[in-house]
Amino acid sequence: MRKMELLFMNEVTLEDDRMMRLEYNLTENQSIDNEEPYYGIQIIKYLDDNLEMEEVCGVSYSKDKVKSITKILFQHVVTPISMVEIIDDLITLEAV
Repeated sequence: MRKMELLFMNEVTLEDDRMMRLEYNLTENQSIDNEEPYYGIQIIKYLDDNLEMEEVCGVSYSKDKVKSITKILFQHVVTPISMVEIIDDLITLEAV
């Protein structure tokens, strides 16, 4: 079973005056083997008529930790293309 919750949304005006919208979602996944849910992050970028999305499903079993990481991504206007590396760095450095 999978649930998704919108945590944050950014609207950014680009240099060419186009609007980019970023949505930062918390995902909750339930494993068949384990009753404890695990949490992930999804970022969706809307620009013109294009949609770009990236997701990391199993970031942590801690909902609070994943929310903290998502907040950092939101504050720094992280886009889907760089999300995976940044999450990896944050977890490796134990910045959250």
